[in-house]
Amino acid sequence: MPLAARIVLLAVAVVAVAVAVWSLWNVHAADENADATATLTRTIDEASKPDADLRRLLTQQRQTDARYDALMAAKATLLPQLATSVERNAEVSRALTGRIEDRIAQEEQDRQNQNADGKRTQDAERGADPALDEQERRKLEELLRNNEPTAGDDATATQDGKRTQQGGTAGNRDAKPW
Repeated sequence: MPLAARIVLLAVAVVAVAVAVWSLWNVHAADENADATATLTRTIDEASKPDADLRRLLTQQRQTDARYDALMAAKATLLPQLATSVERNAEVSRALTGRIEDRIAQEEQDRQNQNADGKRTQDAERGADPALDEQERRKLEELLRNNEPTAGDDATATQDGKRTQQGGTAGNRDAKPW
């Protein structure tokens, strides 16, 4: 084979290898984009639930952002449609990360406000006599009724104030011990 033919074949082989590597890279990038998109979709679904674990979702979302950042770094080597898809998904991913961070910050602020309100409420309860609700009022009345003297306690009580065998004390102010 002449030298010129060998050079042409070698050049074609190098181009074929380069095209194969580029194609494999795009296949890998498309697969990575699909995986990241699936993770992003799951995170969006989980984040919309009221009982979502936001800290875990934030960690997961930061990992997804890192995957998109790696794909965006090689954007020039991607097929145009794939590059556009990665770009859009990366924007959505960053927006979701921001929203999760905002929700975590809001929950922290709410928790701090509740702690401050709870402390103020406890301080107020110590200094004031708050109104009893219906259930507390019933319990208090029941306790008072149980502490009233019974006829048996009055009959067996001694007049010197000593406790009798039945557990009462002398006088009209019998109290039941518990």
